[in-house]
Amino acid sequence: HLRITWFGGPEERLKHDTQFDSLTPVLGHLSGEQAKKFFLQSGLPPQVLAEIWSLADMNDDGKMDRLEFSIAMKLIKITLQGRGLPPSLPTSMKQPPTVTPPSMMTSSTPVPLSGFSSPMAFSPSTGMSKANSLLDLASSSNSSSTTSLASNSNSPKTGSCDWSVPQASRLKYRQQFNGLDKLMTGYLSGPQVKNVLTASNLTQTQLATIWTLADVDKDGQLRAEEFILAMHLVDMAKTGCPLPLTLPSDLVPPSFRLKANFARGSAELEKRRMALEEEQRREKERREREARQLKERREKEAQEQENRKRAEEERRREMERRVEEDRQREKERKEVAQQELERQQKEEWERGRKDDLCRRRAGEQQEIAVLRAKKKQLQMELEAVDLREQQGKQQAVLEDLCRVKELKLRELERRREEERERKRREEEEEAARSFKDTHIFICDMVLTRVALDADCLIEVDDETVGEPGWLCGSYRGNRGWFPQSYAERCPVPALPEAPAAPGHTLLPPFGLTAPPNVTSGKQDQWFSDVSQRRLGWKYMIKTQFEKPSLLFLIPLCSVQSEYVALYTYESPEVGDLTFSEGDVVMVTEREGEWWRGCIGDQTGVFPSNYVKQVTASKKPEIAQSVSAVVALTTEQLSLSPGQLIVVLAKNTTGWWLGELQARGKKRQRGWFHSSHVKLLGPTSSKMSPATVPVCKVIAKYDYTAANQDEMSFFKGQLINILDKDNPDWWKGEVNGVTGLLPTNYVTVTTDSDPSQQWCADLVTLDSMTPSERKRQGYIHELIHTEQTYLDDLELVMEVFYKPMSVSGHLTEDDMAVIFVNWSELITCNSRLLRSLHALKAEGGANMPVQLIGERLWSELSDMQVYVTFCSCQLNAAALLQHKTNAHPHFRQYLRTLATNYRCKGMPLSSFFLKPMQRITRYPLLIKNILEHTLACHPDVEPLRAALERAEEVCCQVNEGVREKENSEQLDWIQTHVQCEGAIEHLVFNSQTNCLGPRKLLHSGRLHKTKSTRELWVFLFNDFLLFTQPANPFSSSPLSTYFTGADKLFSTKSNTQLKMYKTPLFLNEVLVKMPSHLSSDEPLFHISHIDRMYTLKTDTMNERTTWVQRIKAASEHFIETQKRNRERAYQARSLLFSGVGRLTVVLMEAQELKACRPDGKMSNPYCQLTVGAQCYTSRPVSDTPDPKWNFTCHFFIQDLYQDVLSISVSDKNLFSPDEFLGRTAVPVATIKKDMENMGAATRRLLLHEAPTGEVWVKLDLQLYDQPE
Repeated sequence: HLRITWFGGPEERLKHDTQFDSLTPVLGHLSGEQAKKFFLQSGLPPQVLAEIWSLADMNDDGKMDRLEFSIAMKLIKITLQGRGLPPSLPTSMKQPPTVTPPSMMTSSTPVPLSGFSSPMAFSPSTGMSKANSLLDLASSSNSSSTTSLASNSNSPKTGSCDWSVPQASRLKYRQQFNGLDKLMTGYLSGPQVKNVLTASNLTQTQLATIWTLADVDKDGQLRAEEFILAMHLVDMAKTGCPLPLTLPSDLVPPSFRLKANFARGSAELEKRRMALEEEQRREKERREREARQLKERREKEAQEQENRKRAEEERRREMERRVEEDRQREKERKEVAQQELERQQKEEWERGRKDDLCRRRAGEQQEIAVLRAKKKQLQMELEAVDLREQQGKQQAVLEDLCRVKELKLRELERRREEERERKRREEEEEAARSFKDTHIFICDMVLTRVALDADCLIEVDDETVGEPGWLCGSYRGNRGWFPQSYAERCPVPALPEAPAAPGHTLLPPFGLTAPPNVTSGKQDQWFSDVSQRRLGWKYMIKTQFEKPSLLFLIPLCSVQSEYVALYTYESPEVGDLTFSEGDVVMVTEREGEWWRGCIGDQTGVFPSNYVKQVTASKKPEIAQSVSAVVALTTEQLSLSPGQLIVVLAKNTTGWWLGELQARGKKRQRGWFHSSHVKLLGPTSSKMSPATVPVCKVIAKYDYTAANQDEMSFFKGQLINILDKDNPDWWKGEVNGVTGLLPTNYVTVTTDSDPSQQWCADLVTLDSMTPSERKRQGYIHELIHTEQTYLDDLELVMEVFYKPMSVSGHLTEDDMAVIFVNWSELITCNSRLLRSLHALKAEGGANMPVQLIGERLWSELSDMQVYVTFCSCQLNAAALLQHKTNAHPHFRQYLRTLATNYRCKGMPLSSFFLKPMQRITRYPLLIKNILEHTLACHPDVEPLRAALERAEEVCCQVNEGVREKENSEQLDWIQTHVQCEGAIEHLVFNSQTNCLGPRKLLHSGRLHKTKSTRELWVFLFNDFLLFTQPANPFSSSPLSTYFTGADKLFSTKSNTQLKMYKTPLFLNEVLVKMPSHLSSDEPLFHISHIDRMYTLKTDTMNERTTWVQRIKAASEHFIETQKRNRERAYQARSLLFSGVGRLTVVLMEAQELKACRPDGKMSNPYCQLTVGAQCYTSRPVSDTPDPKWNFTCHFFIQDLYQDVLSISVSDKNLFSPDEFLGRTAVPVATIKKDMENMGAATRRLLLHEAPTGEVWVKLDLQLYDQPE
């Protein structure tokens, strides 16, 4: 170990004790904060001082007594002499030497040296561990100038009243002081003494130490005695004597000794007073803490008691709620059971009805199944042939198809021939028979009926004419009517009945069986066509006929309509009719949403919304009822006088099939007798049923017709207006009855008015104002269209997404790009639709919705998913188109999916447009609702907020699409433009320096007029970039680079461009049109600082576009910079008063971090702020140690709140400035340092940065405050 002894003995220990007392120890100990400030004046690094502390603090209590302080001072002196520290403290140093009690000596309090900032806080409390004390000491970021801690042990001892400065030196330096004090102020400032001290050729550290020792009163000035002392210390330093750490008592000027004693006594009294106040404060805090704890304990007990009461009340309420829930559940259970019973009964009825329909269709289904199986077999054969031999057997397939077609044509021709032969035979038989009528009939009137036996003869009176199909005869003395089909005319000698002719059997219509009481052995004769024997005057009864109940049969009359297919329909279900777009379908049965029809020899069912009716060119016959008729069966029509009927078919028995023209109701079809109607000719004055009404009106009051040409109606009835020529009397129609009506008894409405769609109760509509009716109609339209839109979204997910995800045609990444966030759209709109349905259900199904604005505002706030979808929609459509064009199998697969009947013939790409269309439709729908909402309505403000939110979402969608397109274009430029020089490391798709994100405003081809060089120019929002082809040997014009598939910004483009000129910043650019505007050449000029560019476009319109966009971008750039400067100037100009002014001289910075990719520094500058006041220095180019010498002035408003902030940044031209570090100094700290040192230069370390420091000079001047 290093041997360390006490050199100098008691004298050196006496000096240490004097220094220990000067630091005002508390209870005989120095805290870490007190020792830190003193030790840092040695100039040793904080790490070395921390090691010295660990050696000297022998009891590890975080503080020092006199012995530990003396050991630390000895170790510091050894270190300053160049000797190393021992690993452990020697025993000789642990034993204190025997010394005499220290005498009372005056010494000045050590202060931080000039030119250095005050050290950071280091105040370990009593009992703090040694580790914490050393950590604070080691982490200090400031160091002081290097001074010697060793006192001048060779200086002679002097008395307390003697001054060690020789008398000759006093006189000499007194004269020099008088020579320098030309203004006779009695003191010298720093600049006045600077030259004298600098002439001594001492180091800056020595001069700083001399100034600190000589400036006894620490006022930043030297009086005569202080100047003499400073020069004496200079002489000592020149002779090689070490400078003392603190000023010895024999060097203290006599005039300052009394002040030092007085200050020390005052400090001791103040210390004791503060200790007493601290004890009183602690006692007061203890009492307050005990009182607070007692109060908190009482409050806690009261709170616990309240909580117990509340919990008991909650338990009671919970029990009541459970009982109520049980009662409600029991009630709901009974309701559910009742509903289930009703449902079962309804299902049983529907099941019976369905079975009846199935029996009726059984015969047709068998034929459909056979044809469909044959068709499917042919399709499977064709597909198998196509897959195995795509090219080799195409001819064979065509031959097979032709053969099948010929067979079908032959079969069709054979059937037609058989049909013609059958009709011919029927006509012959019809002519041969004179009385036999094989038509099945309907009878709506019975006079008298007689009971007949089979094979009996009846005398018939041909002169008595009755209903068709009934004969009047007499049998066994009874006279009455009997069905003609029950008998046949026979000669007097009755001959045996001939068998029925084959092929002439008439099937019972609609599944009806034989009449009652017909024996089973003769049922066939009920429907047989009996051949004529010979004429006679009696009829023979073929079957037993008793007085049956009235029998009604439906005439065999098939009514078919032609419909044209709107979309292609394919279905694997058996019994469905498949067809292609444009095929003509003969509809034979229309029931619900599924109809039955045929195409050629194919029959089946199909969805009704896939076809539309072909407009008939032939005008239908119109009949008008002349008498009232009551229908006796469901197949007949009940008629009222004046009603119009469209005649669809006629029967030879006088029964016609027609459609009742009753507007506002479902049109009924049925049979009626021709004797109850009359046909209307083409010149009839009656209104044709096909006439389109002018408008529709609602009756406001009941009205009874007073004249024959008027019509009666009741309140709330919907009337079709046919003529409005007379302003007082309009011609209308209701339920097939036409007539005149007074206009003041009705109110006008139209089918296009949405107010008629939400409510079927016309009385409720009539009670509302027209504006409220339209408002409710638009609300209904919003809900209805939302449901339709959501159905389309779910259709895409079920018909396209799910099959495509498992088909293997696309990868998961491709599916994610094409469908983006489709499921999120469904979730978003499902939530909106549920909310609207819940709002609708609150008031009732057909009741008006009162408040909808707040609900719309809330739901539209979650529409951000549309921004993502619409931004990626172009990429999704491009990828889908690429896959479709590149893969024929995938294209065919999509077409197959689109044939689903739910798609209505729309491809997948059409559904991708619906989200964009829907999000832009919300503002229109909400605006319609708002326009018809009264200003005093409580829903006005929420609707306005919802409209603003909808428009905001649309703006966000549009902005998202533009940003996405701009980002892709910037990425293309990044990969296809070679940058050099200042923009070598430029990232195009990034932030600009002061304009936010970079945007590409325009691009195109320009020509230089002098060299005729072709350039491709890109205009950004912050600069203008000129480029040319990177290949120097290419002679092709630029237009060939960007045509066809290889166009500009295309992902397929391999074109490479390089920078032609350094980019031109738009705040330095001036664009001008040529002076002679009459010139035919599209020229314009760009002026940049001291250079002019004359460019030529291809057309005049392009020149106008370039000039306008460059000018607008330049003005925006300049205006933004102007606003930033004005904002800083206004902040400074507003604060023209306060409590003082702070002058800051920003001198330089050192060791700033490098921020360029190549490790070089760019353009560092500094920004200084106090509150809202801000100053910015000029940037210095390419240096890590910039020298600014920048002066600024700040007005101080609050000494204890204002803070001087200094931040250093690197000025970037094409991106935001790079942060290099910051530091802050409270104005209160500056004031405190000014009181000790005056205006001085400070070194401030930069925080939030690995390296860097700033040198500033601070001068705080406080204004005189009025009394």
